[in-house]
Amino acid sequence: MTATRDPAVPDATRERIKAIAADLYVLRGHDGFSFGDVADAIGTTRANIHHHFGNKRQLMAELIEGFVADAQDRIIRHWTNRDASFGERLAGHIEDMRRFHDRFNKPGERNAWSPLSRLRLDLPALGDLAAHALERVDRVYDSCLRQAVGDAIRAGELGDATPVEEVARVLRLTLSACAPLTLDRGGFDEVERLFAAMGRLIQAAWGTKATGKRRAAAKPSRRR
Repeated sequence: MTATRDPAVPDATRERIKAIAADLYVLRGHDGFSFGDVADAIGTTRANIHHHFGNKRQLMAELIEGFVADAQDRIIRHWTNRDASFGERLAGHIEDMRRFHDRFNKPGERNAWSPLSRLRLDLPALGDLAAHALERVDRVYDSCLRQAVGDAIRAGELGDATPVEEVARVLRLTLSACAPLTLDRGGFDEVERLFAAMGRLIQAAWGTKATGKRRAAAKPSRRR
């Protein structure tokens, strides 16, 4: 009697193929890797890759779906955390991006590291697969960033006159531009400086006196 695989149980080989292919895609792009490259990295045959995914378009569709789900989870986790201040939410997101960067880069390297940035570069090759994925992520970004700015206003961190839509849009577009910046500079430090400056600008423009008092109260005393 032939055993039937439970579709709810992930196939270990299939998941391994996807993990290797995802890393190769981020580093090299759509045209920079093949089923043969994935097979060599895993120690299997191209026929086995085809058995699991059929063709590269099918593989890319599944990879993209994974990229989108992961990005949306991260955005929601960082920007809708009501226990964190606006500044803490921003800092948490930037630290998360640094971990992504460092996963694909040793000090001084200029490797690609962002799946979403790679999808933007591959729009001509991937067409609607990439375009629709990026639109879905942007919608979650917009919703979560608007919530974060609104939460900051309600908490008294930012003033009532803060333009929620405009601040959220600037943040989304700047966050989306981080990956190319690290390639230019050969490191993540410039991204951290950029968002530290942006945080100061937002506070200077719309921060409240109450926010300043809270920051001063939170600062440890140097007196002994």
